[in-house]
Amino acid sequence: MAKWENMLEDDESSFVDPKFEDIQSLFLAGKIKKMYQLVKRSPTKIAELLGINYDSYHTKLMNPEKFTTLHINTMAYVFKIDPNIINDVIQSETLEKVMLKVKNFEEKTNK
Repeated sequence: MAKWENMLEDDESSFVDPKFEDIQSLFLAGKIKKMYQLVKRSPTKIAELLGINYDSYHTKLMNPEKFTTLHINTMAYVFKIDPNIINDVIQSETLEKVMLKVKNFEEKTNK
């Protein structure tokens, strides 16, 4: 993980906003297996944090490959977790889509 400046250096910066504590705990405990599990956990606040509207956030939860690196890093920073935790959830969730795209590409190019 890249070094997050000022993150976890003192008690004040390691404080997680109460509206995000449950999300942090779920990610750290490995309970989040799909990004859509966040749909009822402060969705308006997270959408606002990411600078997108609720509908866009909801779409990204259903299609997590649409989250940008900036979105992932912003959530990780605010939740005080390693962004790789979020990336791992997204990669696991989208593996089937990736494999299908590769298969379709190979079939198309091998004709």
